Amino acid sequence: MYKRTVAISLALALIAGSSNGAIAGVPCAPREAGQAFPWQDLAPMKGDQTAIVYVSVDKTGRALKCWLGKNDIPDPETRFRVCQSYMQDWHATPAAESDPALRTIQRDFTMLGSAHQAADQKARRAWFKAHPEERQACYPE
Repeated sequence: MYKRTVAISLALALIAGSSNGAIAGVPCAPREAGQAFPWQDLAPMKGDQTAIVYVSVDKTGRALKCWLGKNDIPDPETRFRVCQSYMQDWHATPAAESDPALRTIQRDFTMLGSAHQAADQKARRAWFKAHPEERQACYPE
């Protein structure tokens, strides 16, 4: 019984340790939060809402202030939450020595509508089918 338990545990560890045939210990390529995935079509679709986001950051890239420029997001609460997501979850590349202490970075923001989400899911499945060497864990949903 003990050998069987060890064998099952080892098999489960091997399965959990690999994803799409890749070793789990291999790090994923670094990505900026919110960066588009390789399969995504960035062209606006019906139902999408967009905004130009401005974020002031310090030398380390930490967000200090956020505001929206041109946008088509009608709900003030949603506009507030867009900025809050940048303030809490986003980090810019640290500044170079020649950069000022405070920088303002502009990002295009899109909230995908239901048609765009469905198209992305279909494109995601096709992309992973065409790229079996890629680990899905490196591309969270």
